[in-house]
Amino acid sequence: MIAKTGCALALLAMLLMSGNAAFAQKPAATATTSTAATTSTSTGSKTMPVTPMPDMATLNTEHILQQLTSSDVQSDGQDVSPLQVVAEFLQLQPPQISALGQLLEARQTALVPLFETAQQLTQQLGVALNNGANPAQVGALLIQIHGLQQQMAQAQQAFVAQFLALLVPDQLQQLQAVQIAVQVQPVLPAFKLIFLF
Repeated sequence: MIAKTGCALALLAMLLMSGNAAFAQKPAATATTSTAATTSTSTGSKTMPVTPMPDMATLNTEHILQQLTSSDVQSDGQDVSPLQVVAEFLQLQPPQISALGQLLEARQTALVPLFETAQQLTQQLGVALNNGANPAQVGALLIQIHGLQQQMAQAQQAFVAQFLALLVPDQLQQLQAVQIAVQVQPVLPAFKLIFLF
């Protein structure tokens, strides 16, 4: 059960970290600035960007929760959870794995009700807009959705900060390598098409 929950939460983390932000009524300078969590290492201070929350209007909670409860199967037929993959890649020690599992469970407990409420409000907003609701009602729904997005972003940022605090410098470097890979992944097909590698 803990392995499945850990798997589900790790997948949720990846989903949250891969999306684009959607902030209603947010000034452009603030919306485009990424939040950073700073972690000290023996070589100095490392800054790890925290990716903003995905656009709530495009998320399907049922689909996300279904993905979170599934696990991947390796070629040898064994189930592998995202938590296991992360733990192996970062070479996490057993106490770190346990702490990460607890962090993931706490984050899921906080985020799932927020996701579900936001999805319901987004559906209500769609109905209100299609039925020509008055602007005050639409505005109230937008403010509620925005508040939930802010709460989700805060929960995610707290999770990432706590996770980073668990890591030693070598593990932080490995994590930074993954973050760089995620950033360059969208441009890789263009490099391949013109045979740059």
